[in-house]
Amino acid sequence: MEGFVKYCKDFILENIDNYEDMSFYACDFPTTITEGINANGTCTYSREKALDYLREWNWEAGEYFDWEKMNFGENTHNPFSEPEAYMVCMVIEGCNAILSKVPFIEENWCEEEIEFDSNRIDEIRKFVEDFDEDEDLF
Repeated sequence: MEGFVKYCKDFILENIDNYEDMSFYACDFPTTITEGINANGTCTYSREKALDYLREWNWEAGEYFDWEKMNFGENTHNPFSEPEAYMVCMVIEGCNAILSKVPFIEENWCEEEIEFDSNRIDEIRKFVEDFDEDEDLF
């Protein structure tokens, strides 16, 4: 199984082309790209597979648990009883952490809507491909 950052990078790269020639506020784009898993409540459609990922991502899962408590005042899902939901929340925030560091997204975070044309999609793709997989996201 791939590591957490690699999983988030692959998730972005597999889905980014779906948003070409669409306009978004830069701050909304990271949650937009993860809307599907958020609505479905799962990345894996398997409780066991989600547990396998969380075992593999033990360090990041613990870091996310602390991050969520600090940022939201509570933990919304228990990774033991709701591993699929917990994994979804981790991936959403992991993708958000990566995408919020893309220079044009960071520079336009709270500005007007921007078009994600082919050049911007390519810029995101290049940034994500080069993103250091050893970087902590939480």
